[in-house]
Amino acid sequence: MKNNILLGTNNTGKLKEFVFYIKHFNLFGEYEVLNLNKFNNIGEPTEDGETFEENSEIKSKYFLDKTNTLVLCDDSGFVVNKLNNYPGIKTAREAKKLGGEQKVIDFIFSKFEDLNYIAATFFCSICVLGKNQRYMVSGSLPGFIIKYKRGNGGFGYDPYFIPKNNDKTFAEMNEKQKLLNSHRYEAFKKLSNQILQDN
Repeated sequence: MKNNILLGTNNTGKLKEFVFYIKHFNLFGEYEVLNLNKFNNIGEPTEDGETFEENSEIKSKYFLDKTNTLVLCDDSGFVVNKLNNYPGIKTAREAKKLGGEQKVIDFIFSKFEDLNYIAATFFCSICVLGKNQRYMVSGSLPGFIIKYKRGNGGFGYDPYFIPKNNDKTFAEMNEKQKLLNSHRYEAFKKLSNQILQDN
């Protein structure tokens, strides 16, 4: 019987990317991949960490305690270097609070009214946690956020972010191009390297 690994997210876009990277890097081949739909009334953790790393571990620990199975969680978002690293770990929560991603972008650009794009960095921290396993990795990708959305692909802030040395937003790229050029790709690549070193 296969062991299980739980992908700890309710975000369908993120879940799809997790599955892609697990296959792309040949990770957890001996595991049955589960998502949160397999569990009833599991609830959600309180993300009260101060870094992406802390929040990804808080999520993983919460779901490990609830399910007693190996868990993979991430915490991701972007920071604007000139705004004291806002929105940072509150990237998703700010969108909920203000009424959508465009509102967050509007707020940022209200501080820089003469600019049409602003330097920003996307981050992704992944924590894989089991009773006898722990991996913690982070990936980052510098680039720019833009004032108005471009493109129809991706999810979240993808239409507003242009990676460095590129002229397309994540949402303008085809799916594979985005998946192979993202902050989450960088984090999964590090995870793959760590797991290879341990085996």
